[in-house]
Amino acid sequence: MALKDSRATNLDPDNIRKVIYAIDAYRNHVFYDISWIDKMVESKTLGREFADMWKPLRRKMIKMASVTGRIPGLVRLARIQSYTEALWQFSVPILFIMLFVGLIAPGLPLIGVIAPYVMIFAFGSVIVGILSRSLVGGRIAQRINQYYEEHPDVDIQRDPDLHKAVQHLIGKLRQYIKQNGEDPEDHLVGLESLDYRGIKVVKEPRPWRKYSLVKVVI
Repeated sequence: MALKDSRATNLDPDNIRKVIYAIDAYRNHVFYDISWIDKMVESKTLGREFADMWKPLRRKMIKMASVTGRIPGLVRLARIQSYTEALWQFSVPILFIMLFVGLIAPGLPLIGVIAPYVMIFAFGSVIVGILSRSLVGGRIAQRINQYYEEHPDVDIQRDPDLHKAVQHLIGKLRQYIKQNGEDPEDHLVGLESLDYRGIKVVKEPRPWRKYSLVKVVI
Protein backbone atom coordinates (compact mmCIF):
# COMPACT_ATOMS: atom_id res chain seq x y z
CA MET A 1 0.00 0.00 0.00
CA ALA A 2 1.38 3.41 -0.93
CA LEU A 3 2.13 5.78 1.90
CA LYS A 4 -0.24 8.73 2.13
CA ASP A 5 1.18 12.19 1.54
CA SER A 6 1.97 13.59 4.97
CA ARG A 7 0.73 17.00 3.86
CA ALA A 8 -2.80 15.58 3.58
CA THR A 9 -2.90 13.76 6.92
CA ASN A 10 -3.48 17.01 8.86
CA LEU A 11 -6.36 18.08 6.63
CA ASP A 12 -9.78 17.90 8.28
CA PRO A 13 -12.54 17.47 5.67
CA ASP A 14 -15.25 18.67 8.05
CA ASN A 15 -13.33 21.87 8.80
CA ILE A 16 -12.69 22.42 5.10
CA ARG A 17 -16.40 22.01 4.27
CA LYS A 18 -17.44 24.44 7.03
CA VAL A 19 -15.02 27.11 5.85
CA ILE A 20 -16.03 26.66 2.20
CA TYR A 21 -19.65 27.19 3.22
CA ALA A 22 -18.82 30.28 5.32
CA ILE A 23 -16.76 32.03 2.64
CA ASP A 24 -19.28 31.23 -0.09
CA ALA A 25 -22.03 32.58 2.17
CA TYR A 26 -20.15 35.89 2.44
CA ARG A 27 -19.99 36.03 -1.35
CA ASN A 28 -23.79 35.89 -1.24
CA HIS A 29 -24.16 38.52 1.49
CA VAL A 30 -24.90 36.08 4.31
CA PHE A 31 -22.63 36.98 7.21
CA TYR A 32 -21.63 34.74 10.11
CA ASP A 33 -19.10 35.11 12.88
CA ILE A 34 -15.81 33.88 11.39
CA SER A 35 -13.59 33.98 14.49
CA TRP A 36 -13.83 30.18 14.76
CA ILE A 37 -11.87 29.85 11.52
CA ASP A 38 -8.77 31.27 13.24
CA LYS A 39 -8.30 28.12 15.34
CA MET A 40 -8.61 25.91 12.26
CA VAL A 41 -5.99 28.00 10.49
CA GLU A 42 -3.64 27.74 13.47
CA SER A 43 -4.07 23.97 13.62
CA LYS A 44 -3.20 23.68 9.88
CA THR A 45 -6.31 21.53 9.28
CA LEU A 46 -7.09 23.70 6.24
CA GLY A 47 -3.61 23.40 4.76
CA ARG A 48 -0.60 25.69 4.91
CA GLU A 49 -1.47 27.59 1.75
CA PHE A 50 -4.83 28.65 3.15
CA ALA A 51 -3.12 29.84 6.33
CA ASP A 52 -1.15 32.28 4.15
CA MET A 53 -4.35 33.45 2.46
CA TRP A 54 -6.38 33.87 5.62
CA LYS A 55 -5.19 37.14 7.20
CA PRO A 56 -5.95 39.47 4.24
CA LEU A 57 -9.08 37.47 3.44
CA ARG A 58 -10.32 37.83 7.01
CA ARG A 59 -9.87 41.61 6.89
CA LYS A 60 -11.93 41.83 3.71
CA MET A 61 -14.72 39.69 5.14
CA ILE A 62 -14.89 41.68 8.39
CA LYS A 63 -15.02 44.91 6.40
CA MET A 64 -17.86 43.56 4.32
CA ALA A 65 -19.89 42.45 7.34
CA SER A 66 -19.39 45.83 9.03
CA VAL A 67 -21.06 47.57 6.09
CA THR A 68 -24.40 46.04 7.08
CA GLY A 69 -24.58 48.39 10.08
CA ARG A 70 -25.19 51.23 7.63
CA ILE A 71 -28.29 49.62 6.13
CA PRO A 72 -31.51 51.05 7.65
CA GLY A 73 -33.57 48.52 9.61
CA LEU A 74 -31.12 45.67 9.16
CA VAL A 75 -29.97 45.55 12.78
CA ARG A 76 -33.58 45.27 13.96
CA LEU A 77 -34.29 42.42 11.52
CA ALA A 78 -31.10 40.64 12.55
CA ARG A 79 -32.09 40.97 16.21
CA ILE A 80 -35.54 39.49 15.51
CA GLN A 81 -33.96 36.58 13.68
CA SER A 82 -31.46 36.05 16.49
CA TYR A 83 -34.24 35.93 19.11
CA THR A 84 -36.38 33.48 17.16
CA GLU A 85 -33.36 31.27 16.41
CA ALA A 86 -32.47 31.21 20.12
CA LEU A 87 -36.08 30.42 21.03
CA TRP A 88 -36.39 27.33 18.85
CA GLN A 89 -32.90 26.11 19.71
CA PHE A 90 -33.89 26.36 23.37
CA SER A 91 -37.20 24.61 22.74
CA VAL A 92 -35.88 21.55 20.91
CA PRO A 93 -33.99 20.13 23.96
CA ILE A 94 -37.07 20.74 26.13
CA LEU A 95 -39.15 18.81 23.63
CA PHE A 96 -36.79 15.82 23.79
CA ILE A 97 -36.62 15.98 27.59
CA MET A 98 -40.40 15.88 27.85
CA LEU A 99 -40.58 12.94 25.44
CA PHE A 100 -37.89 11.10 27.41
CA VAL A 101 -39.54 11.73 30.78
CA GLY A 102 -42.90 10.71 29.34
CA LEU A 103 -41.39 7.39 28.25
CA ILE A 104 -39.65 6.52 31.52
CA ALA A 105 -42.30 7.90 33.90
CA PRO A 106 -45.63 8.10 32.06
CA GLY A 107 -47.62 7.84 35.27
CA LEU A 108 -46.37 11.05 36.89
CA PRO A 109 -49.37 13.38 37.39
CA LEU A 110 -47.26 16.49 36.81
CA ILE A 111 -46.17 15.23 33.40
CA GLY A 112 -49.76 14.70 32.35
CA VAL A 113 -50.66 18.26 33.38
CA ILE A 114 -47.80 20.26 31.90
CA ALA A 115 -46.71 18.07 28.98
CA PRO A 116 -49.39 19.25 26.49
CA TYR A 117 -48.57 22.92 27.13
CA VAL A 118 -44.82 22.37 26.92
CA MET A 119 -45.20 20.38 23.70
CA ILE A 120 -47.39 23.06 22.11
CA PHE A 121 -44.90 25.77 23.11
CA ALA A 122 -41.93 23.77 21.85
CA PHE A 123 -43.51 22.84 18.52
CA GLY A 124 -44.71 26.41 18.06
CA SER A 125 -41.23 27.76 18.75
CA VAL A 126 -39.67 25.39 16.23
CA ILE A 127 -42.17 26.44 13.55
CA VAL A 128 -41.60 30.14 14.32
CA GLY A 129 -37.84 29.62 14.15
CA ILE A 130 -38.00 27.86 10.79
CA LEU A 131 -40.35 30.48 9.33
CA SER A 132 -38.17 33.27 10.69
CA ARG A 133 -35.09 31.78 9.10
CA SER A 134 -36.88 31.78 5.74
CA LEU A 135 -38.94 34.99 5.90
CA VAL A 136 -36.79 37.30 8.01
CA GLY A 137 -33.61 35.86 6.52
CA GLY A 138 -35.00 36.51 3.05
CA ARG A 139 -35.85 40.09 4.00
CA ILE A 140 -32.33 40.62 5.34
CA ALA A 141 -30.79 39.23 2.16
CA GLN A 142 -33.07 41.44 0.06
CA ARG A 143 -32.00 44.57 1.96
CA ILE A 144 -28.32 43.66 1.68
CA ASN A 145 -28.56 42.89 -2.04
CA GLN A 146 -30.33 46.19 -2.65
CA TYR A 147 -27.61 48.05 -0.77
CA TYR A 148 -24.85 46.46 -2.83
CA GLU A 149 -26.69 47.18 -6.06
CA GLU A 150 -26.69 50.83 -5.02
CA HIS A 151 -23.06 50.70 -3.78
CA PRO A 152 -21.20 48.31 -6.12
CA ASP A 153 -17.84 49.72 -4.97
CA VAL A 154 -18.17 47.86 -1.64
CA ASP A 155 -19.50 44.58 -3.03
CA ILE A 156 -16.86 42.00 -2.12
CA GLN A 157 -18.64 39.35 -4.20
CA ARG A 158 -16.74 40.81 -7.13
CA ASP A 159 -13.44 40.39 -5.29
CA PRO A 160 -11.65 37.40 -6.84
CA ASP A 161 -9.89 36.50 -3.58
CA LEU A 162 -13.00 34.95 -2.00
CA HIS A 163 -13.64 32.86 -5.09
CA LYS A 164 -9.98 31.88 -5.17
CA ALA A 165 -10.07 30.80 -1.50
CA VAL A 166 -13.14 28.61 -1.99
CA GLN A 167 -11.67 27.09 -5.15
CA HIS A 168 -8.45 26.34 -3.27
CA LEU A 169 -10.32 24.62 -0.42
CA ILE A 170 -12.32 22.55 -2.90
CA GLY A 171 -8.98 21.37 -4.23
CA LYS A 172 -7.82 20.51 -0.71
CA LEU A 173 -11.00 18.54 -0.08
CA ARG A 174 -10.45 16.65 -3.33
CA GLN A 175 -6.85 15.95 -2.27
CA TYR A 176 -8.00 14.52 1.06
CA ILE A 177 -10.68 12.32 -0.53
CA LYS A 178 -8.33 10.93 -3.19
CA GLN A 179 -5.47 10.19 -0.83
CA ASN A 180 -7.73 8.53 1.73
CA GLY A 181 -9.84 6.61 -0.79
CA GLU A 182 -13.13 8.00 0.51
CA ASP A 183 -16.46 8.57 -1.21
CA PRO A 184 -17.04 12.21 -2.31
CA GLU A 185 -20.73 11.85 -1.38
CA ASP A 186 -19.66 11.44 2.25
CA HIS A 187 -18.24 14.97 2.10
CA LEU A 188 -20.98 17.09 0.55
CA VAL A 189 -20.57 20.87 0.67
CA GLY A 190 -23.25 23.55 0.88
CA LEU A 191 -22.78 26.21 -1.82
CA GLU A 192 -25.03 28.99 -3.06
CA SER A 193 -22.63 30.10 -5.79
CA LEU A 194 -21.83 27.40 -8.33
CA ASP A 195 -19.09 29.15 -10.30
CA TYR A 196 -16.35 26.83 -9.03
CA ARG A 197 -14.48 24.17 -10.97
CA GLY A 198 -14.60 20.50 -10.09
CA ILE A 199 -17.99 20.29 -8.38
CA LYS A 200 -21.25 18.51 -9.18
CA VAL A 201 -24.66 19.35 -7.72
CA VAL A 202 -26.14 16.43 -5.79
CA LYS A 203 -29.13 18.18 -4.21
CA GLU A 204 -30.84 21.31 -5.48
CA PRO A 205 -31.86 24.17 -3.15
CA ARG A 206 -35.14 23.87 -1.24
CA PRO A 207 -37.49 26.48 0.27
CA TRP A 208 -35.86 25.86 3.66
CA ARG A 209 -32.32 25.61 2.21
CA LYS A 210 -31.11 28.28 -0.21
CA TYR A 211 -27.88 26.53 -1.06
CA SER A 212 -27.14 23.46 -3.17
CA LEU A 213 -25.36 20.40 -1.84
CA VAL A 214 -22.43 19.53 -4.08
CA LYS A 215 -19.72 16.91 -4.22
CA VAL A 216 -16.20 17.35 -5.51
CA VAL A 217 -15.44 15.58 -8.76
CA ILE A 218 -12.54 13.16 -8.47
